[in-house]
Amino acid sequence: MDVEWPGRREDVLSALRVLAAEPPVLDGAGRDTRWPDLTNAVHWLVDDTPWDMVDPATSIGTILRDGHEGDAIREVVAAVVAVSDRQGPQSSDAAWFGDSGWSEVRRLAAQALTCLKREP
Repeated sequence: MDVEWPGRREDVLSALRVLAAEPPVLDGAGRDTRWPDLTNAVHWLVDDTPWDMVDPATSIGTILRDGHEGDAIREVVAAVVAVSDRQGPQSSDAAWFGDSGWSEVRRLAAQALTCLKREP
């Protein structure tokens, strides 16, 4: 199944790549210098979608292809929101990367990335 919004899907894939990657070397202010950086990855996955408030399954056909992708995204969004709840949205990238749940975010993002990249 093709999706109606392939550009938004690509943003989600880019966000998942950032979240699944090994944390980068941060600049002197504790910020991620990659593009997209951690802040934009979180925005693209959580803030630019309704998935922190609405089941990702509602995006099947627009951004996601099927329920498997919805399940994978639901888990990674929940893990990112949990880190945000503990660290706060204005906290440094270093604090987010050092959070006790960050390894779970990375694991779930890698799984979601694999799921979304599989052939339809």
